[in-house]
Amino acid sequence: MPIRPDLFVERAGAAPALVGSRDRETGQVFFPAEVMNPSTMREGTLERHEFDGAGRLVAWTVIGRGLPGFDSPYALGTIALDAGPGFIGQLHEWRGKTLRPGMRVRLAIARINAEKDGTEIVGPKFVPVED
Repeated sequence: MPIRPDLFVERAGAAPALVGSRDRETGQVFFPAEVMNPSTMREGTLERHEFDGAGRLVAWTVIGRGLPGFDSPYALGTIALDAGPGFIGQLHEWRGKTLRPGMRVRLAIARINAEKDGTEIVGPKFVPVED
């Protein structure tokens, strides 16, 4: 089950994409999607925009013991998305990799946590890409 509707799309045979909004006048991209451009405070200029979710790792922290339902340990990263917005999200397949500022990351859709009934909640995570 997605963590939130319209946050991402999974495409058969292609990489997943984030779903945000893009201002037709300024070209600014927002994630998650906005109804009104928070920079210009204008309504009616935004349109749905899908983008690949690639970016760079800015900073991170490792959570040794998370809340119930979260796998521990897990890592949270601040991501500077190539499309423009910043995002804080979980890292995926990060163990055993040497994390460093500026490291490339790619988008993956994976388990975020699990509900008490066992339902898995999935959402955007970022996989560090080693050079």
